[in-house]
Amino acid sequence: MKLLYRTAEWHALAKLRMHTDSTLTLLEELTTEFGKLMRQFRDFTCSQFSTIELPREADARTRAQASKSGQTGTQASA
Repeated sequence: MKLLYRTAEWHALAKLRMHTDSTLTLLEELTTEFGKLMRQFRDFTCSQFSTIELPREADARTRAQASKSGQTGTQASA
């Protein structure tokens, strides 16, 4: 529940159009805490579920890697 609250709080601060020094400081501190909570979620919650990669996800990952390596080679020769 804490992660959900901190996510909403971080989102509200990040969407502010006009920041002050205090809101920027709060956003920086909250970003650090939010990162810790996300890693905690990954380590404790995600490990409780066994997941598998779907064939279409594997295909998409393969295409993205091929595209990325192809772009790198093109840029190096140009």
